[in-house]
Formats: sequence, C-alpha cells, structure tokens
Amino acid sequence: MKHVLRAHKKLLWLALFTLACAGLCTQLRVSENILSMVPASVRKPVELFEHSALGQKLFVVTHAADEEEARERALTVRDELVSKGLVRPLFVPPADFARVLLGGLPARFSAADAARAAQLLTPEETQKNLGAHYENLLSLQSTFLKQIIPYDPFNLMSLITGKLAALGKGTGLEFQDGLLTSADGKTQIGMYDVSGKSTDFNTAQKINDFFVSVQQQLSPGLRVFYLGSLRYTWENVQIIKRDLRVITLLALTCLSAVFFIFFRQKSALLIYALPVIVLPPAALVTGLIFGEISGITLGFGSVVAGLSLDYAVYVFFALQASPSASAQTLASLKKHLFCNFMTSALCFCALFCSSVEVFRQIAVFSLCALALALFCALQIFPPYFQNVAKQSLPVVTRTYALPRAVALAVCALVLVFGWWGVTRTRFSRDIAELNSTSPAFKQDKQLFDNALPVIADKQALLFVLGASQEEALMRNEILSAKLPEPLAVSGLFVSQRGQTQNKRRWADFWNANRRNYARLLLEEYAPQFGFAPDAFTPFFEHTLADAPLVGPLDLSVFYNPVIALTDGSYGIVNHVADTSEYKQIADNKNVFFFSRFALQEQLMHGVKNQALQIVLLALLFNFSAVWLVFRKLKDTLICFVPVVFGACVTFGCFALFGVRVNLFVLVFLPLLMGLGIDYGIFQVIKYKRGADRALYPPRALMAAGLSTLAGFGVLIAAKHEVLFMMGFSSFVGISAAVCASLFILPAFLERKK
Repeated sequence: MKHVLRAHKKLLWLALFTLACAGLCTQLRVSENILSMVPASVRKPVELFEHSALGQKLFVVTHAADEEEARERALTVRDELVSKGLVRPLFVPPADFARVLLGGLPARFSAADAARAAQLLTPEETQKNLGAHYENLLSLQSTFLKQIIPYDPFNLMSLITGKLAALGKGTGLEFQDGLLTSADGKTQIGMYDVSGKSTDFNTAQKINDFFVSVQQQLSPGLRVFYLGSLRYTWENVQIIKRDLRVITLLALTCLSAVFFIFFRQKSALLIYALPVIVLPPAALVTGLIFGEISGITLGFGSVVAGLSLDYAVYVFFALQASPSASAQTLASLKKHLFCNFMTSALCFCALFCSSVEVFRQIAVFSLCALALALFCALQIFPPYFQNVAKQSLPVVTRTYALPRAVALAVCALVLVFGWWGVTRTRFSRDIAELNSTSPAFKQDKQLFDNALPVIADKQALLFVLGASQEEALMRNEILSAKLPEPLAVSGLFVSQRGQTQNKRRWADFWNANRRNYARLLLEEYAPQFGFAPDAFTPFFEHTLADAPLVGPLDLSVFYNPVIALTDGSYGIVNHVADTSEYKQIADNKNVFFFSRFALQEQLMHGVKNQALQIVLLALLFNFSAVWLVFRKLKDTLICFVPVVFGACVTFGCFALFGVRVNLFVLVFLPLLMGLGIDYGIFQVIKYKRGADRALYPPRALMAAGLSTLAGFGVLIAAKHEVLFMMGFSSFVGISAAVCASLFILPAFLERKK
C-alpha cells in the first residue's frame, strides 16, 4: 500500500488539490450582469438605465377576450403579488393628500410659478375660480373638494398639478391605478416596483414560480406573464444552465470519440481528466480575484477543456513515438510546449487588457487553467505515458502536404473568401442581443409591443450626476434653467438650496400688500357665489403660514428620479425627447444622454475600439514571442498562416450563413490567434533541420485539434447567443487552422529536410 501511495504521490496530491478547490467553488457567487458584458465606454449609460425608474419596473401583462375580464384578472394578480410580498404596494393617496400637495408648493415655488400666481390674483381669474369651486361643491366630488377649497380659493393647486402633469409628459405613458390599457382594452399592463433587487436570481426565481402557478390556474383564453429585467435574468440563467448540461454531455461524447480513434490506452484517460483537474482551481482563482464569476465564464470552461488537452496530447504521442528515455524526450519537447503556452498566455493577456469585465474573467480563468495543464503534462503525467511508449506502434512519418501550386491557389481563394466575408458580415448594434431568451419570451414581448404604441425610438433619458444627492439635484436645476423648456423633474424634486430660495420667493410674493389685495378680492367676489365671509380663513391662516399644512410632501413614494450608483454617486433621471438639443448638452462627465440609437452607436464604437486594441496587442505580443523563439522572419510569418486561414474562413462563413456578429466574437479573435500559432509552431519545429520528426506525428496535431473542437466547438450547440457565437467562430476557425497546418504549411516547409 505504501509503495502504491509513493508511486502515485504526485497524482494523489493533485487530486486532493482539485477536490479542495471544487469544494471552495461551491461558495462562489455566480452572476449574470449585462454590465459585465459591455465595454467601459458604454457601461455608464447602461448602468444608469438599469437604475432608472422604468429599468427597475416589473411589467405584468394580462390578456383576455374582453376588457372587463382582463382588468378583473389584472387587479387580482396585483393583489396576490402584493400579499406575497413580491412587489411593493401601489401608493394610495391619503384623505388629506390634496392639502399635503398644496403644502409642498412653497418649496417648489419657481419664478415661473410666481408669474402665474400673479395672473391668478386678478378679478377675472378670481371670479372664474370661485365659480368653478361653487359648481364643484354641487357635484358628486363635493366630499373631496370641501377639504381643499377653503385652503385654495385662487386655484394655486394648479401650479403643482401642472408640474405633476409635466412629469408624465416625457415618459409617453399614461396609466390609471397602476394599469395601462391597450387600444382594444383586451390587454392590461401593470407597472410595479419589485421588493427585491431587479437583477437578483433568487427574486427572479420567486417571481417566475408565482407566474407559472398563476398561468396553470387560468382558462385557455387568459394569458398572464411578466416582463422586465427580472425576466431577462431568469431567461439568461435558465438558458445557460441548459447549455452547460448539453455542452458537457456533447463534449464528453466527442472527446470519447477522439480517444477511441487516436489513443485506446488506459493511461491516456489522464489526458481527458485534465478538464476536471484544471477547471475548479481556475474558477476559484477567478472568483477570488473578481469577487464573483460570470455564467459566461463558466460556459467558457469547455473552451479551456479543449485547450488544456493539447500539451498532454503532444507529450503522449512524443513518448509513444520516441525510443529514447522519457527525460530526453521531454527536454526536446519543452521548447515547443513552453512556446505554445507563451503564445496562448499572451493572447489572453491581450484579452485581459480589455475593459469588458467578462473578457478579463475569461483571461484569468484561461491563464490559470493552461498553466496547471502545462504543469500536469510535464511533471505529473509522463511516468504514466512512459509505460505506453513500450507498447508503441510503428512510427508513421507520412505527411499530408498539398503540391505547392495547389497550396498557393488555396491560399489565394481563402484570402478572397475572407475579404468578401469581412465586407459583408453583419455586426449587431443592439445591446439586447447580449441577452438570450426563449421563444415564449419573444411571443410575450411581441404581445406587449402590440398592446402599446412603441415610443422607445422617440424618447431618451437624460441623467445628471453628482457626488451626493444634493449635488445631483442642484446640477439638475442649473441645467434645467439653461434649457428652453425646463426639465419636469427639476420642478418637483428640488435641492435644499433650491427649496430655501423658493420659500423665500414664496414669502416675498405673499407680502402684506398682496395678502391685503387677496382679501379684498375674496370680500368682493366670494359673496356672489354664496360663500360665507369666513369661508377662506384657512387660506390665510394655514396655506400662507410658515409651517406646512399637514406634513412634508414626499413625492418619491410614487415616483423617484433619484438613483444611487455603485460608485457611491447619485443621479437624476429625466425623460426627454430624442432630439439633438438634449444630446448636445451631454458632457459624459456629469450629464449623460442616450436613446436607443445613441446607445447602439456607442456600443458599436466601443466594440470596434476593443477589437482593434485586442487584436493589435495579441499580434504584437505573439509576433515578439515567436520571433524570440525562431529568430527568422520567414519562420515567424509561417507560424501565422493558420491564424490568417482561420480568420478568413470564419468571416467568410459569417457572411455566407448570415450570422449576426456580437461583440463576444472578440473573445474568439485572440483565442484563434493563440491556437493557430500553436499549430504553426508545431509544424515549423518539426521541419527544422536536425529536428526529430518522430516527436511531431500528424496524429498528434489532429488529436490536439479535434480535442479542442470537442471541448470548444461544441459551443455551437448552445442556445445562448454569446456561447453560440464563440462556438460557431471556434468550430469554423479552428477547423480551418488545423487544415492549414496539416495540408498547407508542409508544402512550404518540406524543403527544410
């Protein structure tokens, strides 16, 4: 027993290390945040939108055969959501809310309000308003109006209700009792604030379970569903979970096929244990560095599963083919393996320089996994592969080189195909395509869009930021004063400094002369409408008093434009028209403006900059590394041939199959570069003078390439848009790179014999 433990000591320690990391990984927080998927240049406006009022809403849609049934069901669902604590109760104005509103006017009494109030204090307006009060007292609304008329004979309430009406004007949405109604009345949409975080998966789970149970109890003619950021969170996580199951099963199946084709040795099973060995430590390190790990990063683990096999595959075939001692064989391979690791690592270092957080996570994840895979290939596995060498098959030295003329013709055709693809590839400008949703979601979204006019293309958001809530409100007021039409929010949500100025303006307006003039107007015209002499005493004793009528006015209970950002700053959200007037005042420092079109333009610009940066850095890093290894320009350039082949075929297939390319193709570009260069290095070293070609059999290159496709190319079966994009790119690009290495490079390297 001791002898067995001693013989397998390194492998046992490795197994214990992996198990410990796997256990710690259960404590990692897995997140799926859209902010981690966009470049830094777009992250701020996306974060601002996520924190805006509409971005935080839960939209509950009820569709029925007639309006009455739809409304009744919508109200029932709302009551159940509130009773279960899933959404916050709608604001219900108290009986004295009108007096509270009027009491909030002094703190919001602007210069424009003073001018309008002066117009109200004229004989004509006084007669008009007193007459309206008299008619209202005789109507069915008299119970409510009796409470406010004595406090507001001159209709000053219209000043603050006008501000409230302006607040809803910019949103393009009008609703009653929290319900929006479609033109035919058959669709009712409720807008609610979620009790938990709108991006929290536990909250999304509870909301989804609730609507599943509700829908199961409905008749076939009724339809109840929800939309909003919680639905996106749920859909993305569910699709990624499904993809991980399918991809894992498919990858294992493909890897098993590669094993039975190329290996068929028990000890070679260690090669396929590498993914299980390297992924937990890589995930743990990534989670510790970033505080969480993205589901996209975990999905990318299948990529590393394929990559991590290459080093062990090369060692396996070299030991099988070489009659020399294992130490000498490994010494001969070290230069090749370290060069491969260095080129791949440098590509991921270029990816780490990106401002997209998921890219940075993938870079750290991959570097850790590849480093551990190289260590296993050189230090842990060789003793087990050495036993295989004794049973080695006859060395096959066959090459698959095309005739040089044919190889040149193929190169020319591939370059033309690649140029055609680049000029016709469609790039996605829509940030929503970074989310993946089910067919049911798309049907629900279509019903939602059909029920209401589409206003997103005509509306925009203007955010004013500040280090504190007070500073943000002050900046919003200053900006509003510079615009031809004031920002609606600035009239209702006022900074402390603004409130002090407004109260001073209110006091100056209602000086002794104007109070006396108001008394004279009421004494002259109130008796004409049957009002008692002391009917409006509350106006002078309470409305014009320094203390509030009932209590402070808190408008945030039903609408709150103030948002708290993750960096500790605050922002004010303004709904404005999508015009150049508002776009020009944005400075992208304290004032942000974006509409759907503007955000798409920023996203495309950010993606292009990121692509250029990553590709140039990867080229620079890898060219320098390969040059230091070979010290010959021709050999260095030949190593890049598989990269060019892979890129050309990939973009050609993008155009040929009509694939819309999102920004996550940036993950593939440096990855393809690292893999293609690895295959090129394999062939260049093999054909150098004095090289032992037996250590570099074509079977090794084919096995490595197919293993990578088995671990990475299977992502093409994913439903998630991001994972599918990486899978499609890798399947096409890596296949082209392997074919170029096997059939094209030998045509130019064979003379090196």
